[in-house]
This record gives sequence, structure tokens and C-alpha cells, in this order.
Amino acid sequence: MLTIQNRFSDVFLVIVAAFIAVSCSPLKGTAQGGDLPSWVNNPSEQFSNDRYLMAVGSAPSRQGAKNNAQSNLAKIFVSKVEVEEEYVQQYEETSSSDGGTQTQEQTNIITQSEVESNQQMRNVQIKKVYQAENGTFYALAAMNRSKTSQLYTEEINRNTEAISTLRQKASQTNSKLERLIYMKQAITKARMNEMLKNQRGILTGHTTQDKGATVAEISQNYRAAKQECTVSISGKDIPRDIKSAINRKLQNEGFTISSGSEAPVVKMNINFTMRPLDMGRENVEFMEWTFQVEAQNQETGKWFSTFAEEGRNGSISKAKARRLARKKVMETIDKGFSEFINTELLSVQ
Repeated sequence: MLTIQNRFSDVFLVIVAAFIAVSCSPLKGTAQGGDLPSWVNNPSEQFSNDRYLMAVGSAPSRQGAKNNAQSNLAKIFVSKVEVEEEYVQQYEETSSSDGGTQTQEQTNIITQSEVESNQQMRNVQIKKVYQAENGTFYALAAMNRSKTSQLYTEEINRNTEAISTLRQKASQTNSKLERLIYMKQAITKARMNEMLKNQRGILTGHTTQDKGATVAEISQNYRAAKQECTVSISGKDIPRDIKSAINRKLQNEGFTISSGSEAPVVKMNINFTMRPLDMGRENVEFMEWTFQVEAQNQETGKWFSTFAEEGRNGSISKAKARRLARKKVMETIDKGFSEFINTELLSVQ
């Protein structure tokens, strides 16, 4: 009996010791029988926080650890840089049956999230890489605060000069469409600069007042250009949801939908057809569809390139096939039509 009790005590002590060893390990995935470098859990022991902004990452592969470290470094900006939202009031005038006008107010939100998602981290260096005994890689990513903030300042200055040039072009042109194009480019660069300034502030620990027009001033110019640049849309038997999607996409890209009381800057004709298609397959109904957009610049008389898509969709019934076809057209408007607007309508020739 004593022998059994002694063995039980020995086993118990081994379990307790193992539990303590696991509980005291500094980071999950650490190597058994080996300690991690101090910088894994405390980068400032290796490099000065005053000189570097740092983050650690880990992964099963060397490149994965580097990518994770850079991603964690980027999260410092995401968590500290507040996404700005600008509530823009737009007014759409619609003609009433008695010849008067009704004014409807719409409030849209413009965010910088898309601008931020397209940003790349500047001047990131991988300072350390370590492989633990269990195969896990650790990487330390760092940005030199002084050198990187200087890079930010140089880019901010370039954007500021570009904004000034774009605003000057917008004020000098007689074309409402060109004015919208220039101001849209200017507001994009202005929002980019705001984000760069915030990121630079994280690096330096303070904000700096830069020269040039404010985002509020440029936004006001942009809104004025949008209100002037109207688009009229015509088409026979266009489903309401498809026409609404086209309207929203044009408005999101900067245009104002014409009420018909003034001459539009751009005339747009929509052609949408859908018809049954016999594919010779039992229990499957198909719908063939075409979607085409023709647009003309009324200021110059020039026709833009035609946007055209076509396809077919099948299902167990004509009604379901028709719904699938309409869904595909909506996806086309959401993706391909946006590119068409920017490469054709919003491009200075």
C-alpha cells in the first residue's frame, strides 16, 4: 500500500510541475526546453520606443511571421486613427405636375475607410526573426519614427501641391464635367492627406499644422461641382431596381441625377432586355439578358465608349431564372459599371 501511495505522490508532483511550467510560459507556441528572446514579449528591451514604433508577429513560416508583424504594426494605426465621417446634405429638385419644384433632402455619409484600406505601411523594417524549437517563427517589425515621419511630410507636401493645381484647373475650366473630375481628384488627395497627417502624429507624438486648403473647404468645392454636373437617364421598360441601382452608382461617383428642368451635362440611355432561351435541357429554364449603356457628353457632343454586358442564367422555373438574371445585372452595375464611370465619364481626355 505504501508503494502505491508513493507512486501516486510522485505522479501527482510531476503533473503539478508540468502545470506550473505551462502556466508560466510567456507566450503560446513557445519552444519546449528553450526560452524566447526578450524582444518577443517586450520589443523595447531591444530597441528604443522613442526611436521606433514596433510590433511582433508569429506564424508557422518565416514569411508568415514577417507578414503578421507588419499587420500588427498596421493595427496600431487602425486603432488610433479615427475614421472620419462627413455627413453631406444633397438636394435633389424634382419637377411637380403643376410646373413647380419639390426639394428633397438626402443625407449621405462619406468615409475615409476606403482610402485607409488602400494605404501601405511606409518604411517598415523587419529587425529580428527567430525560430523556436517547436518550429514557430517570430518577427519584429519596426518603423523609424523620425525617418518615416519625414517620408510622410514629403508625401503630404506633394499631395498639397497637387490639390492646389487641381483646384486651379477646376476654377479655370468652363466644363462642368471637367470641374467635377478635378474636384473629385482633389478631395481624394485631401482625405489621403488627413490620414497621413494622423499617422505622422502617431509617429511623432504631436500634430503639425500644414499649409493648404482644409478638407472642409475642398469638400464644399466638390459638392458645388457635383450639383452642377447632372446626368439624365432614359430607357424603355427598365426595372425600377435596376434604374435605382444605376442612379445610386452615379450619385456615389459624384453625379447629380437631372430633374429634367435643366439641360444635363451627360445624357445616358439604358437598354435592358431579357428573354427565355431554349437550351434543350429538361426541367431547367434559362433567361438570356443584355445590359447596355450609351452616354454622351452634352458639352462637347462626344459619345463615350458603350458599356455592354450579356449573359444567361438558368433555374427550375422561369421566375427563378428571371430573378437570377436580375441579380447578375445588379452585380454588373455594382462592379463593372463603376469602373466604366471612372474610366470613361470621369476621365479627362
